Amino acid sequence: MQNPPVILSLSALDPSGCGGLQADIETAASLGCHCAPVATALCSTGSSSTAEVLAVDSTLVIEQARSVLEDMSVKAIKVGFAGSVANVEAIHSILQDYPSIPLIMHPAFCLWDKDSSEQADLPAALSALLLPQACVLVTSLEEAHILVKVSDTVDATAQGITNSGCQYLLLNETLPKEQKFQATLYDAKGLIKHYLWDQAPPTCHGSTSTLTMAIAALQGHDCPPQAAVEQAQNYAWQALAAARQLGFGKPTPHRFFWADKNIDQPGAMPSGNRTH
Repeated sequence: MQNPPVILSLSALDPSGCGGLQADIETAASLGCHCAPVATALCSTGSSSTAEVLAVDSTLVIEQARSVLEDMSVKAIKVGFAGSVANVEAIHSILQDYPSIPLIMHPAFCLWDKDSSEQADLPAALSALLLPQACVLVTSLEEAHILVKVSDTVDATAQGITNSGCQYLLLNETLPKEQKFQATLYDAKGLIKHYLWDQAPPTCHGSTSTLTMAIAALQGHDCPPQAAVEQAQNYAWQALAAARQLGFGKPTPHRFFWADKNIDQPGAMPSGNRTH
C-alpha cells in the first residue's frame, strides 16, 4: 500500500482543538495525507481575542522540523502563526535547504501581539523572509494590508504581495450587501479568477487553517496550485457548511463531513470542479 503524502505543518497549538495544529491534522487526514505537526507557539485558550501566546524556542522549532524533514518524505510545508520573529528566521533557514517543497502560508495575525518584543516585527519578517519562498499565501484583505503597505486598491495590495516573489495569493473577503463570501486568486500577472461562495459561511474557529491546509494537502497529492486552490475551497465550503458548535462562541468546521451520514450534500460550491 502506498504511503500517504506527508505535510509538515508549523503553527500554534490551540487547546480547544478547533484551530491551529489540530485543524491541520484533521484536514490533512480528511484529505488522505499525514500531518507532521511542529509547534511554533502555545496558546492559553481557544479564544484568539483573549489568548496569551508563548512562542516556542526557535532552536526547538528547528529541531522539530529538521527531525521530520530528514526522516520523512515531505510533499508540502504549511506555515501558520510563527510565534516570533526568531521563529520566522528559523523557518527561513530550514526552507533554504528544501527549495523544491511547496510552501503554503497563512499569517494568522489574529494571534499577533504588536506590543510584544518577540512579535512586533513579525509582519516585516514574514514579508522579507517567507513570502519570497511561498507558493500560495492565503489571507484576508486586512491581513494583506499588514503585510504590505501598498493599499490604494485591492489589486495594488495583491500586486505588492506577488511582487515579493509569492507565486499565488488567495485573498478572502466578505461581501456584506450580497451576503456572500468572495475569494480571489492572483499571480504575478494579476487577477486570475474570482470565486464567489454562494452563501456567506459562518465565521468559524479554524476556517482559514482548514482552507490553507487543504491547499497544502492537495499539493501533496501533486495537484497543481490553481487546481489545489479550487478544490480546497470546495472542501472548506462543505466543512464550514456542516460546522458544529463545540464552544468558545464560534462554530468549528466539520472536517470529516463526508463521513457523517447525517450531512446532506450541499448545492453549488465556489468552484465549478466539485470534487475534493
